[in-house]
Amino acid sequence: MSNRREIVQGGLLTLIFGFGPICACNAQSRREPHAYGCVLSAKDADQYMDDNTDTRLYITGNEPMIPRSGDRSFDLALARTLAAVSETLKVLPSFAYYDDYDGLNAYATPKVRLVNADGTVLFGQRLLSRLMSGKESPEVAVAAVCAHEFGHILQFKRGLDKVVGAGQRTVKRVELQADFFAGYFAGVRKLQRPNFPAAVFAMTQYHFGDNMVNDPGHHGTPEERGAAISKGFEIAYREKRSLSEAIQAANNFALSL
Repeated sequence: MSNRREIVQGGLLTLIFGFGPICACNAQSRREPHAYGCVLSAKDADQYMDDNTDTRLYITGNEPMIPRSGDRSFDLALARTLAAVSETLKVLPSFAYYDDYDGLNAYATPKVRLVNADGTVLFGQRLLSRLMSGKESPEVAVAAVCAHEFGHILQFKRGLDKVVGAGQRTVKRVELQADFFAGYFAGVRKLQRPNFPAAVFAMTQYHFGDNMVNDPGHHGTPEERGAAISKGFEIAYREKRSLSEAIQAANNFALSL
């Protein structure tokens, strides 16, 4: 049986890259998913996973191969980052690119794409291009989106999305808790690597905030998204809390909103 590091770094993590709006998820989708935010139900995920594009290579086994972004150095660096996020949040989703032709986006879904995986993260190719065109640590902005989506996988695995999302008119609590988990990873990474530009996580999610407070897909205002990252960061970097303690703090944070 492959261990976590082998799965993520060795390529079995299903890196079929495709980027969409960093869970800004407010663009109209011609696929018309029946879920709000950057979370897809298993049923809705089929619309994305069944797309046959040139970036999807399949072998005769149960799992797809990992297509490349075209930049080998980037692929290797991202695989290492995903391994770190996976280890920090104790989740192991398959990770795939998809063609986000109908609006830049990234999604997390509980649908299992890889045997023994904790759901799937889909990252739009066009979102990737947009993020990588940024001037300040674009690869870290990509990591911020990935960490947010892995945060959703943690929610699915622990049932946290049901706890914090119960009775809510919008996905705001669920999305800001995922931001909190992304911030937690940034704090852990900062402890490991003092030069890690953790502030880019906050800036990235800040720019994907929205002010449509009555919309079911409302993710939180720019200020709220940046603050959620900062809260999670503090729990890891300043307070050095364990993941179990961070989960409790994240629940308290989300339920207080």
